Amino acid sequence: MATEKILELSEVVVCRGGWQLDPVSFSLSKGKGLAIVGANGSGKSSLLEAIAGFLSVKSGEIAISGKKVTATADSLEPWQRGIGWLGQQRGLWPHLTLREQSQLFVGPAGEEKISAYSAALDLEPLLDRLPGQLSGGEAQRGELLRTLCSPAPLLLLDEPFSAQNQRQKQRVLQQLEQECESGRAILWALHEPLPGVESISLDDESSD
Repeated sequence: MATEKILELSEVVVCRGGWQLDPVSFSLSKGKGLAIVGANGSGKSSLLEAIAGFLSVKSGEIAISGKKVTATADSLEPWQRGIGWLGQQRGLWPHLTLREQSQLFVGPAGEEKISAYSAALDLEPLLDRLPGQLSGGEAQRGELLRTLCSPAPLLLLDEPFSAQNQRQKQRVLQQLEQECESGRAILWALHEPLPGVESISLDDESSD
């Protein structure tokens, strides 16, 4: 039985300003992870933004869970694409605690899920804090907590370890490996490959 394809890119070209990324094609199956690897300026962040719907695609096709999302007539807004997003620009809402933000994705009945994820990410003592009361690394993990609480089958994670020390990086990585084991697909944008995770490399010619 064929593995379900969660994400498919066919000859996708992304532009930003005067820069253009060479055509990119790949697929990502349920329960798998794939790292887009490159230096700053290689275009990995722009590619993730195009998949999420934050950046227009010049040409080519993107399909998520079998549905084309880039066709002009059927183009889907980011919130319609079934993705969990963690970008480099942090997006925690300043007026809500980590618990309140996570509850928006799981509802009142999801407290057990919030508790499990917060324990895995070393955030349990911080759940009732506002983003302004968190360090940079704590805020990054807090946004990941919120992302994991969504039911999205596809996670797009742009440099999820950038603000983490080695100990916290291992905790985050362990949890994300469990997400793949549970059937989620994860697309990472990273400076370096991850051991055990398939990767594709982008030329470092342009600007993210």
